[in-house]
Amino acid sequence: MTNKNITNKLLIVNCQLSIILVFLFSFTVYGQQDDPRSKKIIDDMTSRFKSYPSVFLNFSVNMTQLQDNSETEHEGKIWVKNDKYKLEIPDYVIYFDGMKIYQYLPGVNEVNITKPDPYEDDEDFQLLNPQTYFNISSTNFKSNFLRESKQNNRSVYEIDLYPIDFSGSKYIRIRLMIEKNSKQLVYLRAVMKDGTHYTITFKPYTIEKTALRDSFFVFNKSEHPNVEIIDLTF
Repeated sequence: MTNKNITNKLLIVNCQLSIILVFLFSFTVYGQQDDPRSKKIIDDMTSRFKSYPSVFLNFSVNMTQLQDNSETEHEGKIWVKNDKYKLEIPDYVIYFDGMKIYQYLPGVNEVNITKPDPYEDDEDFQLLNPQTYFNISSTNFKSNFLRESKQNNRSVYEIDLYPIDFSGSKYIRIRLMIEKNSKQLVYLRAVMKDGTHYTITFKPYTIEKTALRDSFFVFNKSEHPNVEIIDLTF
């Protein structure tokens, strides 16, 4: 696999991750165009997620690109504790310990270590920066309650989100499905301006009774003694 292919896939993965984390963490303040019912549902979802000591999620992602009529699917796992996470998808493991990002590529036996910069303007770098995901302001979106329905035998609320500043956003519309009783995110479909559609489906969360150790979110060099470490944090 070439470095270009690795970089492109990492950017796709982190874009998918950004979409997930934006809606798990960010919706706490709203613009004036939100309807009260959708606002309360999203507030409840966000506050409940933040209350968990740690949480484990299984998810599947379908990405369709209309420009070349291509489609990719994969499954993933993510563990979250406050602003820390560990993400596993086929061929990649990404850790964020609150300060550094560790991108582990088992296929090439390599780890890239970077440090996010919230002031960096480069879009590709921002896709690799978890602070981008955690701090996106929900005032950029307006919400609209659609209906109650069923998704994979789970009773859900359906809510659409639209960018308030359409010209400055990369989103056209985002559809959320939130389980009525647990307030867990069940389904997310993001329609992007570049012709890409992301559909992310979540299984019921596993909520840890005690918080995971901080070391869980750091790449352990001793477990991979022959891995090449590329540290770009200096």
